[in-house]
Amino acid sequence: METSELLMMLGDFLVFLGACVAIFLLLVWAGSKYLEHLVVRELGETLKELDEDLLVPLTVEVDNNLYLCYNSLTQDFVCQGIDLKEILERFRVRYPNKKVALYNGDETAIQTLKLQLKELGENISSVGLTS
Repeated sequence: METSELLMMLGDFLVFLGACVAIFLLLVWAGSKYLEHLVVRELGETLKELDEDLLVPLTVEVDNNLYLCYNSLTQDFVCQGIDLKEILERFRVRYPNKKVALYNGDETAIQTLKLQLKELGENISSVGLTS
């Protein structure tokens, strides 16, 4: 093989490699734009629900193995329970047409309630996690 043939093959390879890199970068860019769209849409829905008073973000505290839940915006008492199931039952009695989100409070309590949410296999769209 001559030097010119090797250089031509090297050039063809570099063009192919450049095209692959360009396609990869284009796919990464498109994926990031799609994820950005999903996040903006979800945040928009959450903000709309908060604005229309359809979502109650909860601050959770623990006292004697009892979860005490307060509205994170107003600090008003919302409900209490020994576990997530009881909290949801009592929340729905008080606010039948609203959604609830575990927002902040005692970190251990929030983590425990998140685990309970997963264990319940929660397919209820009225419960959210915001932290």
